[in-house]
Amino acid sequence: MPSVIAIVIVRPEHLVSVKKRLSATDVVSVVSEADLMQFHDTLMDRPPEVLVMHSAFAATSRGATVVAGLKAKPRETGTAVRVFIEDEVKVPLLLSEADLPPVDALLETSRPLDRAGTRQAARYPMNRRDVAVNGEAGQLIDLSVSGAQIQTTSRLRPLKLVRLVLPDESNDLKMQGTVAWAIAVPTKGGMHYRAGVEFVNPEKKKLAAFCQKHGAAPDPTTSGAT
Repeated sequence: MPSVIAIVIVRPEHLVSVKKRLSATDVVSVVSEADLMQFHDTLMDRPPEVLVMHSAFAATSRGATVVAGLKAKPRETGTAVRVFIEDEVKVPLLLSEADLPPVDALLETSRPLDRAGTRQAARYPMNRRDVAVNGEAGQLIDLSVSGAQIQTTSRLRPLKLVRLVLPDESNDLKMQGTVAWAIAVPTKGGMHYRAGVEFVNPEKKKLAAFCQKHGAAPDPTTSGAT
């Protein structure tokens, strides 16, 4: 029997569905955050190669304690700590990525902790407002003064530059950014691509005004937009 190489910490309501999604592999262990205390000592004694958690847990004191403990007692090759990329209602995109093997899907739908949850800017849900992505139609999922999460039919690749235009009645907002992460999302109409974009030299005052004007209530955790 292969040993566990990844431990996944999920919200209690996602425990059953994530376990089912990863059931085809026996090298991943899925744990509810509510039950984590029972596994804490085992986790510290035998750190996995990869630890994946949901972004809200990563921002809690318990999450910080877990991460600090792994850093204090690291494996020889280290433990890669990652957080899920989630949709607008905090469901991990892992559950919508059906075309990849379990471990590949887990890695494709998460990203390093040091690239998530560290921004100070509030993230505003944008209700899939129209956005032009490299001149083609797309949807704006959320927005902050430092980045955005978008979805489009055009394939986007990490580290590539992307041009965004946000239509506005008074003055369209134009900006350039770097794709921080990108994944394929199967839909009824075919394959779409969801991506986080980090802006290059953003006009923060204009972006803040756009967020206030068009966005829903901001997410105080600021985790997962870019």
